Amino acid sequence: MTHKLRLSVVIGVHNAETVIAECLAALERQDGRAHAEIIVADSSTDGTPEIVRRQFPDVRLLHSDAPLALPQLRGRGIAAAQGEIIAVIDAYSIVDEGWILETLKAHDTHPHVVIGGSVDLHEACRRSVAAWAIYINEYGMFMPPVPHGETWILPGSNIAYKRRALFDAQDQPRFGDFWKTFANWDLESAGQPLLLVPGMGVRLRKPISFLDFLRTRVDHGRCFGGMRVASRPLGERVVRAASCLLVPFVLQYRWSRAYLPKRRRLGVFLLTLPLQLLLFGTWAIGECVGYLRGPGPACRRLFY
Repeated sequence: MTHKLRLSVVIGVHNAETVIAECLAALERQDGRAHAEIIVADSSTDGTPEIVRRQFPDVRLLHSDAPLALPQLRGRGIAAAQGEIIAVIDAYSIVDEGWILETLKAHDTHPHVVIGGSVDLHEACRRSVAAWAIYINEYGMFMPPVPHGETWILPGSNIAYKRRALFDAQDQPRFGDFWKTFANWDLESAGQPLLLVPGMGVRLRKPISFLDFLRTRVDHGRCFGGMRVASRPLGERVVRAASCLLVPFVLQYRWSRAYLPKRRRLGVFLLTLPLQLLLFGTWAIGECVGYLRGPGPACRRLFY
């Protein structure tokens, strides 16, 4: 199938009425917008769908009354996408000026099928220590400046795929629910390395309370652990569960190693270290439970 549309931007949304207008407005005023479609896959119970319909009539809204989790929403959006390049961002992602053109340029310039960019904190000077801890825990390693080159991980809130990475030869989606981590692992196993480019920048505006975010770390960790060992023997699951004792320190080391060379906001980074360790430790508890008992209901509770 021939696709003339250059770019599809897929946004999975659940109850984001406080941020969705700013997210979509940043996309609407982009140079290159004429070559892009914007798809909002939504399962909100607040005013999000009404805001999209009223303020952004050119945006394609896929609304579901069922409370779909974020991977399910992203999967629906990707399945409907028509672009040669399919980008995935969050409702909390405010794209930088020139983001569409930079995304297309990155894919035109590089053969890599998976390319991601930087994630900065929106209005950083106004954010609390808790907001900084949440940002660093999720995206601190992607704070600008980021190096240009192949990498082992990319941000789920700022990533773009060549269509053939997500669709087969019959133009059918390769993935139902879209789990960025597992999709990228599959592509890497097939010889497709991940590429990070500085020009694709977004800013995170995530008005989530620290306690709510802390709760979701348990669900994220359990979902990840349960999916990772699905159908694996009990012995492997027990060994991985035991290794969770090291997970907070391994993750903190990796994040620190990526963050510190940037030489930005080092005081804030040090100030948030106890909260970061709490978040990584909470993830590790969930991951351990996932290894031993499976994902349970955790995957269905991941709305952001």
